Amino acid sequence: MNKLLDEWTLLVVLLGSIIVLTALVTIVIRHRIKGNVTIAVASILGIFAGVGGASHGPGEILQGNTAPSGIIIQAWPDLTSLSGEPAMTLIPSFSVSGIVTVIIGIAVTVWATTTRIQSKKAGLVLILLSIMMLLVGGGLIPPALGVVAGIIGARVRQKDLKTSRQKA
Repeated sequence: MNKLLDEWTLLVVLLGSIIVLTALVTIVIRHRIKGNVTIAVASILGIFAGVGGASHGPGEILQGNTAPSGIIIQAWPDLTSLSGEPAMTLIPSFSVSGIVTVIIGIAVTVWATTTRIQSKKAGLVLILLSIMMLLVGGGLIPPALGVVAGIIGARVRQKDLKTSRQKA
């Protein structure tokens, strides 16, 4: 019973911190982006992807400088309610993988927050950062959210280009 309580406490803290960070950054974005909901959704998905991916890093770091048994790993093996937070890594050390995961997760978050997601290459960069996050241990779902955010950003760009050509 005590182990289950500890597991749920960790889960609540982890998910709560992700939600709080995403909410705070969303407030910043709402002041920066006025009017275009699609751009805001792409940015928020990118932020959620970065924070969610970075949250896998500490679990990997805590596992120490040991080699994973395969490409698919559990970032938080004690967190059985989420199947150990599955992730994928090509890096042969949990601690190095965790550090790189946190760095790339922060890079995804910063990119989604500070760039104009609909600018020329911003969507592509977000997709590439998300794929890198997938390959270093940033989970399976957060990188997928980052790719979706990048695709939305690229589509907004294409739509804006078509609209501006039609006006000319």
